[in-house]
Formats: sequence, structure tokens, C-alpha cells
Amino acid sequence: MVGDSLAGGLSHLSFPSHLARMLPGWSLSVSARGGDTLAGVGNRLKALLSHSHPDAVILEAGANDILLPYLEKRGGLWRRLVKRLTAGGNLPARDPSSFEALLAQILESLPGGSRSVILTTIPCLGEDPDSQLNMAGERYNLAITEAASKRGFRLADTGKAFREVLSRLDDPSPYLMDDFASLFIDTLRALTPRAAYQLSGRRGLVLTLDGVHPNPLGAEILARTVVEAVTG
Repeated sequence: MVGDSLAGGLSHLSFPSHLARMLPGWSLSVSARGGDTLAGVGNRLKALLSHSHPDAVILEAGANDILLPYLEKRGGLWRRLVKRLTAGGNLPARDPSSFEALLAQILESLPGGSRSVILTTIPCLGEDPDSQLNMAGERYNLAITEAASKRGFRLADTGKAFREVLSRLDDPSPYLMDDFASLFIDTLRALTPRAAYQLSGRRGLVLTLDGVHPNPLGAEILARTVVEAVTG
């Protein structure tokens, strides 16, 4: 599996850790890097496949292509962080057409053979499913869905799975990475499942710690959706 920070984190917050428990017969290798856009994830995938030959590849990317430009507009420390994250060519695809073209380029460059490819959609960018960012996410998710369908790849529609839960909320929390310092210390506030749920609760969140990164329930839903794509 290759992805951004959504594929990383402590074991109770990491959907690959949940996935490993749900698929005990699999040997799962994970390469996750916080802040990576589709371009960065694609570059790491290419490098990994140059010296390894997995039976299956799970590609999780796209959230930062939307999130980084949004955070950059906040200015100050957020802008400096985005500048650092995008150094070296890890640039966001700032519109669905650019994202679709880059995704096609990455997928078409995959080595041939019997390798199975699973694509995941973007879960959420804030827990309000009708927000402007999540509406943008739906357009990016459409590009991911169409790319999987066109090439006969499996689709783990994690965006749909999250939306099914969040759409039932009467008053979704507007919290979305509201505090810069929390970006770095939330892990220390969520060292156990109980602490993670308490952190989510203080912010009025259900599936995430901060509007993006999953709490234990969110990680379980992500993993279960990938399992359904793999075994269905």
C-alpha cells in the first residue's frame, strides 16, 4: 500500500493495521507519507515497484491535492508548511482534470503482469458532507472511480462509505484542522482508542480526529471498505 498520512498513524488509528487484522493471510507493506499529493504518492509507488513485485497494489491518494491549496490560503504558518510539503515536485493537482490526467499517467506507467490494483477514493475533508471541500472531493473521486472502471481495477469507495455515515448527522461539526499546533500534537492526545474518541468528541467529530485523519471507527470503516473491494 502506498499513500499519504491517512495510511499512517498509530495502530488503532491506522486503517492498514485494521486491514492486516482483517486479512491475516496477507503480508502487507505500507509506505505512508504525510502531506503527499497524488504526485508524491505516484513517485514513491514508481520507486517501490522498481525493486519489489507485490501481488497487489493499493493506491490511496488525493486528499492533499485539495487540502493543501485550502490550507495555503490561511497564510502564516500554514502557508509555510504547504511550501515545505510541496518542495521537490510534490505539487497538488489543483483541479479534477489535472488530477485525472496525472492519475492516468501513473496507472499507465505501472509494470504489466498479473498484479491486482485497488484504488481508494477520498474519505472526507471535514465531516460536513455538503461542504465546498467535500463537493470538490466528489469531483476528484469521480476521476478515481472512472480510472478504476476504465482499467478494470478494483475500487474501494471509502468516500462513499464515509458519506453514508456523515450524511445521517443532524448537525455535522465544522471542525477542520482548526489549530496549527494540533496538527503535530494530536497523536499524543490520541495514544489509546479511548483518548482518540475523547478528542473526536470534544470537537464534535464522529469518524476523524481533526476532520481528515481517522479515529478508530473511521480507520475500521476504511479498512472494511478495502476488504470488500479485495474480496468482493
